[in-house]
Amino acid sequence: MATFHDIIGQEQIKEHLQNAISAKKISHAYIINGEKSSGKEFIARVFAMTLQCEKGGTEPCQECHSCKQALSDNQPDIIYVSHEKPNTISVDDIRAQINNDIAIKPYSSPYKIYIMNEAEKMTPQAQNAILKTLEEPPSYVVFILAKPLAYIPFEYACCRRSSAVAWY
Repeated sequence: MATFHDIIGQEQIKEHLQNAISAKKISHAYIINGEKSSGKEFIARVFAMTLQCEKGGTEPCQECHSCKQALSDNQPDIIYVSHEKPNTISVDDIRAQINNDIAIKPYSSPYKIYIMNEAEKMTPQAQNAILKTLEEPPSYVVFILAKPLAYIPFEYACCRRSSAVAWY
């Protein structure tokens, strides 16, 4: 299961994201930062699934075709940016997975969502490659960058920031 109810202890983030959904004021970029194992990627997945849910609302229904695809990591409009090198997201990764793909409209959903876990691993060249896209993406794109509390130089005011707290 993956709903906002399954996120424990992150009330401020949940409230912020659900309010954005209910008000239909979705930002084009979100940074979710926090300690290791604080649930950043899980929050990003739930938020993405909720945005793509065919029934609408502030929780994913988990029954529609889009939710079932998202639960099995097969939703074509939720893209998980990956990297081949163990500790680096290179400029080639950004160009191949984001810059060369972003102009293609969503396949079956209202948004095309890019989830980048470990965003702090981007090289300076990768940060430069994504910067223009992050500042001025197409209207249907949402970026969700999950990262630890480390600082990334390209964090401009164009991104909504939320901090996750580890609950043990």
